[in-house]
Amino acid sequence: MKYLKINIFMLLFFCFLWSGCNKEKTLQNPVKMSFIACGEADIILIQNKEYTVLIDTGEDICSNEVVDYLEQNIESIDLMILTHPDKDHIGNAVTIMKKWNVKEVYASKYLKNSELEKELLTYVAENNINYITLEKNKTLVLGDLEFTIEPTLKEYDSSNNSSLITYLTVGKIRTFFGADIKKKRIEDLLEQRILKSDIVKLPYHGRYISNLEELLKRLDPKLIVVTSNELDLKTKELLETLKIDYVETVKTVVIELDGVSWKRGM
Repeated sequence: MKYLKINIFMLLFFCFLWSGCNKEKTLQNPVKMSFIACGEADIILIQNKEYTVLIDTGEDICSNEVVDYLEQNIESIDLMILTHPDKDHIGNAVTIMKKWNVKEVYASKYLKNSELEKELLTYVAENNINYITLEKNKTLVLGDLEFTIEPTLKEYDSSNNSSLITYLTVGKIRTFFGADIKKKRIEDLLEQRILKSDIVKLPYHGRYISNLEELLKRLDPKLIVVTSNELDLKTKELLETLKIDYVETVKTVVIELDGVSWKRGM
């Protein structure tokens, strides 16, 4: 009887140590992802209790709406990821940098030499912002946010295919942000390691790409977010064939992650 009691005590102790006999641990403060509505443009706000990260900044045609949303939700920005220098991704970068204390920027090494890009690079240089163009994969842990940011491994002749790809892992939940990658980049990506992802920000605003189906089968998502207010018909048919739930950013889409599951927020 004495040894039986000791064994039961040890069993309970190890169950407690491993979070209650295989109970899945949920975050006390869920992570919030906001896919801010801005037509066919990317601006994604990611927040936990301690950190704020922005992936792209949308287009300047919706500058007022973007600023209003950010004013209601953040005080500063710890990290900005600029996937590539197209106007629908860096359009509000300088405006946001002027208004919030952006501490660090990770960017694609592709240079477009547009006036918008020149304005951004000038502002960054004049204000001593830590602006890093990624040459190799970068893993970054910010509290319960784990980012893996993947630049291109080769040179492409377009800004879209030169986009940074980002994975965000929160507990057991992974999100894939595909920026604006197109057919050639997807071909190359399919030859590399692709991490299965529960949520996918669809590449290129949901425009149809011939090898998108193969990418989605590898990612195996349960939910897709389309940063557009009108999904391409052929892409819509593909998602329905694959039986993947999707949502468009006709209005801002908010998703809350607790490390085990996710839900649509307000």
